[in-house]
Amino acid sequence: MKKEDIIDIANDNNGYIYSRLVKENNIPTSLISRLEKEGFLTKLSRGVYITRQGVEDELFILSLTYSRIVYSGETALFLNGLSHKQSPIYEYSIPYGTFAPKIDGFNIKYSRKKTFATGITEVKTSFGNKVRCYDKERCICDLFIRPDYYDYEDRVYAINEYKNNYINLKKLYAYAKELNVYDEVRNVFEVIGWN
Repeated sequence: MKKEDIIDIANDNNGYIYSRLVKENNIPTSLISRLEKEGFLTKLSRGVYITRQGVEDELFILSLTYSRIVYSGETALFLNGLSHKQSPIYEYSIPYGTFAPKIDGFNIKYSRKKTFATGITEVKTSFGNKVRCYDKERCICDLFIRPDYYDYEDRVYAINEYKNNYINLKKLYAYAKELNVYDEVRNVFEVIGWN
């Protein structure tokens, strides 16, 4: 395999080359090291490299480095289009008992293993890279699980955005039952009709 082929693979992936792509394309790791020494690739993290044309995407890099994390909280609201502002602190969840190092600028939220997987999906970051994140319905339920954690205006904005553009009551209520917030969610969406 030629170095041009590796650069093409990276450029097809927004300038990134990482462990999974190396395996899938049978790229010798010695060739990756050589490209790094020659300045064609820059190492960003363990097994994650970027070309000169690539743009560093902190959320994507972290998700490649720690594959078990799922973006949650205000970060998930923003990634799902349910928030008009991006928090300076990113949030991600991992199951209780899973190791994740403390990373500057990131808050870790531990989730019960039983409900950790509820609502995991993939969304694109503002740079076009796919990351694991909780879906819209899980984000709405999380507003009711920890209501004091979120600013009132942010809660109203997220709920109205969801109701006006994305609503899927069947899925939302199924999650709400599983996460033990069914009455609270139903009260807002059916009884009060929060606007």
